[in-house]
Amino acid sequence: MPDEELRKKTRKAMTRAGEALDRMEKTGTTFFLTDLDLAMTMTRIASDAPEDSQKRARNQANARHAYDTISRISHQAALTENERREVDNKLAELRSALEQFGEQFT
Repeated sequence: MPDEELRKKTRKAMTRAGEALDRMEKTGTTFFLTDLDLAMTMTRIASDAPEDSQKRARNQANARHAYDTISRISHQAALTENERREVDNKLAELRSALEQFGEQFT
């Protein structure tokens, strides 16, 4: 294979890899925001359930798990400044909702 053809194929492959990475990063941001919205829905469901019910405990635990997971992995994600701000704002909102249930954060 001639050198020029190899260089063209290499450039195309690198371009495709960069585009795939961009799509993955965008999907990651969408995942964080969607998961945070879902966790907020769980806190609303939990707040409507009787205090000693399994429904309340289950939804509260699932929302807390989402908070802990996203808090841990979102800082490793390549987010734009605006995306980071949006994720952090939603995390703060979820944390506040969880504190209403007596959740402790260190």
